[in-house]
Amino acid sequence: RVLVVVSDDFPGIIETVKAVYPYADHQLCFVHLQRNIRKYMTKADATEFNKELDKIRFASSFDEAIQKFYDLCSKFKSKYSRYMNLLMEKAEHYMVFTKYPESLRKHIYTTNSVESINSLIEKIRIRSGGYFNSVEVLEINIYLQRENLRRTKWKKAVPMINAYIYEIQQIFQLRYFNQTQNS
Repeated sequence: RVLVVVSDDFPGIIETVKAVYPYADHQLCFVHLQRNIRKYMTKADATEFNKELDKIRFASSFDEAIQKFYDLCSKFKSKYSRYMNLLMEKAEHYMVFTKYPESLRKHIYTTNSVESINSLIEKIRIRSGGYFNSVEVLEINIYLQRENLRRTKWKKAVPMINAYIYEIQQIFQLRYFNQTQNS
């Protein structure tokens, strides 16, 4: 039982998450969306698009965010038809974070925190000569990094998440209680 999955937009990931966690929300990384915009659009258009996208981040509701995202994509559809259609197909996955309280959104709209952990593991791999000697050595290193984080950065829960824990639990209970009772 997972409430929200945050991932990059890998081929097939949307279908896979839906199959494995049918009741979970699936948030595609908003930061990667902004980076990809710069890759697929001219500099001027990307700047304008991302400026409007930043405003959408602060939409008051999921429905408002979706509508504004569709409107923004429609504005650029004549120039970037295929890409805008692709974004519009995935709009709900890019805007999932707007279903949650505003204070929590910054913690679930991007994969940056996971990428920083991966970066730590990558640094260890490089210091080890470019590879891990075995799967066991990799697992030990991951365990040590996790324990180090638990003693330092993860020692205390993020205050904003703690402040909304009741609300998160209610969302979780409603989603899973209703789904399992009525299925």
